[in-house]
Amino acid sequence: MKIKTLLLSGTIATSLLLGACNNMDDKKDSMKEETKSESKMENKDMDNAKVMKEGMFKGENKEKVEGKAMIKDGKLMLKDFSSSKGPDLHVYLTKDGDIKKGKKIDMVDYAKSEQSFDLKGVNVKDYNTVTIYCDKAHVTFGSAMLK
Repeated sequence: MKIKTLLLSGTIATSLLLGACNNMDDKKDSMKEETKSESKMENKDMDNAKVMKEGMFKGENKEKVEGKAMIKDGKLMLKDFSSSKGPDLHVYLTKDGDIKKGKKIDMVDYAKSEQSFDLKGVNVKDYNTVTIYCDKAHVTFGSAMLK
């Protein structure tokens, strides 16, 4: 009876130990994946630091948006900016003004002439337009084509 209990205990202990080893391998794999994705984000950020684009805003849908949008050193900067008042204005990076496929950056202050937004983790090469959009009213206030 004691031998059966000893063998059963040994088998269970061995199974648990081997199971833990497999979990460690899974953790190593997931850590490798995290490191790869962090490396990709760092590469995007380094690429963003090299990108320089700018464009002038034009109002749309009977709304006023003026000033310059500029991407430089991994940041989106608005210069001499002004806009019509809106309850929920945000700045987006878009491809040809398409908000649905765009990247929401942050809330924008319609009355602040100089604003800056960090683009960490955003691949700016995927976008060619900076768009001011009212999320609450679902209206584009204006856009700047980047060149």
